[in-house]
Amino acid sequence: MSASEPHNVAVFRTWLVDNGANIHPAVRFQPVASGFNVTAGSDVPADTTVVSIPFSLAITPDIARTALKQLLKVPESAFEQWNERQLESTYIAFHWMIDPSVSEGLLKHGPYVRTLPPPAKLRTPLHFSDVELKAFQGSNLYGATLDRRRDWETEWQQCKAVIDAVDTNWGAQYTWDRYLTACTYLSSRAFPSTMLSLEPSLVNTPTSHPVLLPGIDSLNHARGQPVSWVITTSETSEPSITLVIHSHTRSGSELLNNYGPKPNSEFILGYGFSLPRNPDDSIVLKIGGPSAPRPPALSSTSSSAPEADTTRRWEVGRNASGAEPVWEAVLAAVIAESAEDDEEMDEDDDDEDEPSVEDELCAADMLAEMAQSLHDRLPPFPPANATEMRPEVLLMLEHYLEGQRDILQALVAFAREKEAAAMEKAREQGLDVVNEEEDEE
Repeated sequence: MSASEPHNVAVFRTWLVDNGANIHPAVRFQPVASGFNVTAGSDVPADTTVVSIPFSLAITPDIARTALKQLLKVPESAFEQWNERQLESTYIAFHWMIDPSVSEGLLKHGPYVRTLPPPAKLRTPLHFSDVELKAFQGSNLYGATLDRRRDWETEWQQCKAVIDAVDTNWGAQYTWDRYLTACTYLSSRAFPSTMLSLEPSLVNTPTSHPVLLPGIDSLNHARGQPVSWVITTSETSEPSITLVIHSHTRSGSELLNNYGPKPNSEFILGYGFSLPRNPDDSIVLKIGGPSAPRPPALSSTSSSAPEADTTRRWEVGRNASGAEPVWEAVLAAVIAESAEDDEEMDEDDDDEDEPSVEDELCAADMLAEMAQSLHDRLPPFPPANATEMRPEVLLMLEHYLEGQRDILQALVAFAREKEAAAMEKAREQGLDVVNEEEDEE
C-alpha cells in the first residue's frame, strides 16, 4: 500500500486480500479526475500477474438475487421479470440505501462500491447535459441513448414497485439517479460471464450476462494491449481469475487492460470514453423488408433498438468492411421490385432472379445515394454550442463523427465501384447504357 492512496482504497485493498485476492505489490491506485487509475509503483516486468481474485468476489446475478431475496423477504418469484442488470444494479444500490455493516453479511461489496466514481464523474451519454446530447442528434448514438434511457427507466420502475411494496422508505431511497449510476457501473466495468469459465473469453454469448470483478475491473483499456486471463483451480481452494500483463510497464506508468475490439459508439455509450481514429469503428445499417417504402430504405440504426421482423441489420466498418452483404441486400431488393413491376416477365424464365446490368446500376446508385444521405444527416463538428460542452464530451463527439463519416464515405466509394463494374459489364455485352451523372455534366 502507498501512503498516497486514499483511505477508501486502502480499505478496498485490505478487503480484497482478506477475501482471497492477490495484488502485485507494485500496483497503485492513483486518484484522477474520473476516479482512479491503476499505476506501477515500480517497474513491472512483462508476463506479470497483476491481480487475481476468487470467483466468490464477483458480483453476479445469483449473488444479487440471493441477497435481495433475504433483504426484502420476498419469494424468488418476485424477481421473475427482472433481468441480470436489474438484479445486480439493485444489489449495488442497496449498498447506498442501508448500512452494509448491519445487513447480516448480505451486502458484502461495500469496500468495492465505495471506490467507484461518483455520478458527477461519469461520462456516458445518459450523464450528458441536454446541450451535449443534442450535439449528437442525427447519429446512431443519439437514438441509442434515447432507447437506453427508455429501457432503463422502465426497468427501474419495475424494480421500484417491488421495493415500495416491501418498504416505502427503501422505495423512496431507490431513486432513478441511483439506478442509473449502478447500471452505468455495469456498462462501463462489467465483463461477460464467459470470463468465469475454464476457458475465459471476452465474447458475449446468448446465455452470458454481465459480472463485476472487483480489482480486475479497475484497470483502464488500451487497444492491442497484450494480456491473458488465467483460471486457476485446485482441490484446496475455490477457482480464481487472474489478469496477466505481457508488456513491460515502467514505474509511474499506467497498468492497462484490454477490453477487446470495440467501436467508439460502444465505448462512448457504455464506458464514457473514445479512441482517436479507432480502427474498430463501425455503423449499423438496416434495410426495410417487404413493408418498407419503395425503393427499399437504408438507414442507420441504434444497436439497442428492437429488430422488426421485416428489417435486417448489417454492421459496416472502415474501408467498407462488411459492405458486400449490404450490397447484396440492396441488389436483391431491386431485383424483387423489378420482377414485381414487370408484367411481361415470363414466369418460366430460369434467369428471372439473375441481376441485369440495369439492376446492378440501379442498386449501385441507390446504395451510394442512401449512404451519402446518412452522411449528410450527421451533426456538424464543431457544434454551434461547443463552448457549452465539457472538453471530454466534445472530444468523444469528434472521435465518433470522424469514424462515422469515414465509414459512410467508404460505403459511397464502394457503391461507385459497383457502378463502374456494371458499366464495364454493359460495354462487354455491347449494351448502350447512359451514365446519368456523366450525361448531366
